[in-house]
Amino acid sequence: MVQRQTSRLGQPVLPTPERMAHAKDLLSHLDGQHRFVLLDRENHEIKLDEDIFDLLRCILIDLSQNRAVQILPHDMELTTIQAADFLQVSRPHLVKLIKAGDLSCRLVGTHRRIKLNELIAYRAKADAAGRAARAQITQEAEEHGWGY
Repeated sequence: MVQRQTSRLGQPVLPTPERMAHAKDLLSHLDGQHRFVLLDRENHEIKLDEDIFDLLRCILIDLSQNRAVQILPHDMELTTIQAADFLQVSRPHLVKLIKAGDLSCRLVGTHRRIKLNELIAYRAKADAAGRAARAQITQEAEEHGWGY
């Protein structure tokens, strides 16, 4: 029997051809399912709640589409480079967001650390603002008869 690591935290699961095929196979069994049941060692059913089922399904979709998967704790702290990558902005832009007070950080020596949950909230807020701006532009275009 192969000994497995107990924690892969911080290590992405990379899609290999075998993993992609396995993920596609598992997804084919999940199609149309609205609940998911696992069996324990004594064959007792263990029901997964909807959010966990959806999370597992998303992981399988990503792996089946040749995308690496990594699970991070919500309160994890990221470096400015990691945070900029997460937000898909440059590091200097991220530092401007911190200096403007849009994001907070803590200093570890001279290095900034930003909590992942704050980055998630910032991204959600920025996405909502972008959707609102696009809706406003669309509305104004329709009011002026510019077509859309």
